[in-house]
Amino acid sequence: MDLELKNKIIQGTIRVYNTKGLKLTMDDVASEIGISKKTIYKVYRSKEELFDDVVDYVFDGIKMREEEILREPGLSITDRTRKLLAAFPEGLSEVDFTKLDTLKDKYPKVYKKVNKRLDSGWEPTLELLREGQRQGLYRSDMNPLIFKEMMDTAIAGFFETDVLAKNKIKYLDALNEVVDILLGGILVKA
Repeated sequence: MDLELKNKIIQGTIRVYNTKGLKLTMDDVASEIGISKKTIYKVYRSKEELFDDVVDYVFDGIKMREEEILREPGLSITDRTRKLLAAFPEGLSEVDFTKLDTLKDKYPKVYKKVNKRLDSGWEPTLELLREGQRQGLYRSDMNPLIFKEMMDTAIAGFFETDVLAKNKIKYLDALNEVVDILLGGILVKA
């Protein structure tokens, strides 16, 4: 499998998705990246299979960004936590998640994968929350697992409803606001 071609198709799909949402066609993607639809079908048998790989591409990018944040020197625990919770790779910052509200109905397998990816990889963030508790930065009675569920639920809500699209709120702005609200609610008041 030609990884370069696969990435070109995925990146083209993301660009087309940002304008057309899930209504994009393989013809749209082929036109965007200047190849034939037949070439795309040699790599992906269906739009669902392509979307499945797009999910991995986006979430793998988020995980790589999280790893960079964990290695970034000089960050306080609260700054590191904030950055981890809102981690998004720069190259994907324009992905328009406001168009995902129909994913559950049209592509239930892909929707399930999104939820699974959202629910995984929380260990470093949970450990930062616990360390913040040990240092007296976060409330000692805050349960990090409840915090995680609240964050997961908020993000999943963005994918399941059209609230962001209807109110013209960008996904990253909404994500940062959720992080601000949740962290503001667990910071020890000085």
